[in-house]
Order: sequence, then C-alpha cells, then structure tokens
Amino acid sequence: MKKQGLKNDVVITIDPKLWKFSGDYACTLTAFYDMKANCRSWIEDRKWLEQDWRKIDSVIKVFDVATNTAGLAQDAVRIRHQELANDVISKCASSPLRTTFVTRSNTLWLGFDNIIGALCRGRLNDSAVEFCLETIAGSIGQSLMLSTLLGVVGWPTTPKSQILDTKFMVHSVNLSANHWGLITVRLYCDVATKILRVQVFMYEPLIDGEYREQMIAVWEGTMKHKGKNNVEESEGKEGLIDFVKRWHCASASGYQITISPVEWIETPQQADAVSCGVLVVGQAYSSLTESMLLQKHRVSKRDVSVMRLRMI
Repeated sequence: MKKQGLKNDVVITIDPKLWKFSGDYACTLTAFYDMKANCRSWIEDRKWLEQDWRKIDSVIKVFDVATNTAGLAQDAVRIRHQELANDVISKCASSPLRTTFVTRSNTLWLGFDNIIGALCRGRLNDSAVEFCLETIAGSIGQSLMLSTLLGVVGWPTTPKSQILDTKFMVHSVNLSANHWGLITVRLYCDVATKILRVQVFMYEPLIDGEYREQMIAVWEGTMKHKGKNNVEESEGKEGLIDFVKRWHCASASGYQITISPVEWIETPQQADAVSCGVLVVGQAYSSLTESMLLQKHRVSKRDVSVMRLRMI
C-alpha cells in the first residue's frame, strides 16, 4: 500500500470482552469494508493515472482550453497530458477520503470518495456529472445547470432573474438508472423584433430509440391519466418546456416566445459500456462553448481516456 501512495493510518482494535450483538457492529463493518473498497479502487486509479500518457495519441479537442492543450502540436499535447496525470497523482495522494471539492460558484460539493473508481475508469454518478456541468456552466457564464433530480421531483419555482439574461440551460437525464442523456436549451433574444427563440438539443450516447422516448417525456412532461369512474391513476408531471414557458411569462412577457422542434445530436456514439457520463459532460462543454468540437470526431476508447484525464 505504501508503494501506491496510501498512508497506513487505519488502526483496528478488538475488545476482548464479549458484548451483546448490536446493530452498531454491522454499521462499523460496513464502514470498514467501504473504506477497504475505496482503497482498492484508488490503487487501480493510480495504476490508470501512472500509465505512459506520452504514448496515448488522441485528436480530441474537448477541454483543450481549460487544460492548456489548445493549439499545441500532438507531441506537446501528449507531454501536457503526462503533466496533468502527475499533477492529479500529487494532489490526490495527499487527500483524505473525506476531502470535499467545491465549485467556484460554491453551489455544489463533490466528495473524494465519489471520484475514486468513477471519474478515472468507471461510470459517473449523478454527483460527479452535476459537479462537472456546474463547473462548465459557471466558467462559461449566462448558463443555468438544472439538477438531474429536478426531472424526477419537479422543476424549481420560477427564478427571480430575467430569462433574457440566460443563454443556455443544461440538464442531465438519468435514463433507466443506468445511462445518461443530456438536454441543452439555447435561448436567443432578438431585441429588434422582441422575440425569444428557444432551441432544444438532445443527446443520448447510445443513440437508442427507447431512451429517446424517456428524454422527450422529461422535456414535454406527462399528462394526467384517468382510469375507471374518472379516477386519476397518475397526476402527470410538468416538463422542462413548461418551466421555460413559466419563466418567460414571469420575466419577459413583452417578448414573443418561439420554441423550435427538438434537434437530436447523433454523434459521437458511445464506444464502451461505462463512458456515457463522460460523453454527456463533453457534449455539454461542446454545446455551451458553441464549438461543437465533440461532434466532429468518432470517439475511441483512447479519446474517452483523454477526456477523463482532462476532466479531472
């Protein structure tokens, strides 16, 4: 463990006196095995980070500005990737598992234990995806990140800010509890004609029709359904489009709103079983920067590895 940069500071004591069994024992054991699993995951993450990044070639441009790789020759990019990996190892090796990272907007927190085993190699959970999207939205400006949970529990109350001051809304969609999709709303205000134009872009990395139906339901909402004797069987649910309309009425009623049909982003397609979250975050960056860099390339597993490294 010392070779992997882990501090040997876990002390276990056993009371020789036999006590009546308590649920506290189960909780303690669970906490211990969770820590053990995290340590093993960190060892595997270290191995992943310690690979020779100078041998991994990728033409992917996503996050190039943020990682100072924009405009560099390929050899220089690979060297920069090695520097990034070394920097991550240095920072994480001295970080306790309870370390918490905070966005610059101070609105979201991400625990180190939510990074281990996921951001480097595995499937991103909602905490990691939302943290990345909030970081991107905050750096771009005029952008609103809507939590994944809002599509389930309900959209927030109407914001007090002006919708005309917002250029993008981005919302990650958890599909069937095992996959990620992305809804990006672009708002364009034409002052001369007093028209608020709304464009809706949807991206689902597997390009699967079944998942698309779920994403459309998040955007459009669901109607109330009544069964026998006119008794409601489901209450229905407000869609993201209703939230947009509600915000428009409250802050820009003097502008006519036009909402274009949904446009599907067809590329890139997911290259493996666990990279959907990475591609969703990359697509959000590509859309909010209006570069559409991610859509210009077929993404390989190597490209996904480079994107993961740059995200960290």
